[in-house]
Amino acid sequence: MITGDYQMQLGTLLLGAGTPYEIDAENGLVGWDDLPGVDTADVPRPDTPGAWPGSIDPQSRIITVQMSVHNDGSGHAANIAALRAITTATLFGETAFAVRLGGQTLFCNARCLQRSLPNGDNYAGARTPKAQLQLEATDPRRYVTALSSATTAPPATGAGITWPVTWPVTWPAATSGGTVFVTNSGDYPTPVTITITGPLTTPAVYRLDTGDVIELNVTLTASDVAVIDTLAGTVSVNGAVNNTLLTDRSAPISSFLMPPGSTGLAIRATVTNPAASMSAVWRSAYL
Repeated sequence: MITGDYQMQLGTLLLGAGTPYEIDAENGLVGWDDLPGVDTADVPRPDTPGAWPGSIDPQSRIITVQMSVHNDGSGHAANIAALRAITTATLFGETAFAVRLGGQTLFCNARCLQRSLPNGDNYAGARTPKAQLQLEATDPRRYVTALSSATTAPPATGAGITWPVTWPVTWPAATSGGTVFVTNSGDYPTPVTITITGPLTTPAVYRLDTGDVIELNVTLTASDVAVIDTLAGTVSVNGAVNNTLLTDRSAPISSFLMPPGSTGLAIRATVTNPAASMSAVWRSAYL
């Protein structure tokens, strides 16, 4: 629904220019471009100042939105009701929250923690009431709206050489295919969802940049589909989650977050078939 800069969309509710919900010019959006809080795994040095640097993991992103809800007459009560409805606290689940700044639209999934909507201003004459929302995005990344994808079949091999040979020998083509490249145009590692369709035996997905592998101890028929979800940290086959399929040499699923730039993912298997396939789906991410 967003058509211009400094517009925002929370679920199905559009905020900003052209709507009854005018975002404050100075402090209308706080926490969107800020670096969220972080958890560090630093270890203090026992005999010298400072610490050994450890990993840094961003915490949830807290976003504050301040706006004025214009009193447009007969529709004013409905506008207030729509704002209340989209910000009602829920036990589970988050709502998409999108923002366009500088011509770029990014979104996160968030839930409303606080809503300030003073009753004294809401329906008093032609006053324009103030409203303030506090949102929490448990995944602090902000994603582009466009979904990217890539698909490959398992690698094809050459036919080999029939002996005896007559020189000069024409060598057959080497193994080809079986690799997709995940391009993250953002500035922070992004999750990827990898879908493997059989027939394959013991399929394995390799990261070409690190050499890490996720290998599944399973035989997939032509009708079987395995999904590796690196955000959820799960493996499922035909919709049933089963992380016990991971072999001992598999890296943690969460380590398959795709860094900025291009990362190759290669599909291999102990028994392969050209009818099988691997696809990767992702969005570029910003912190």
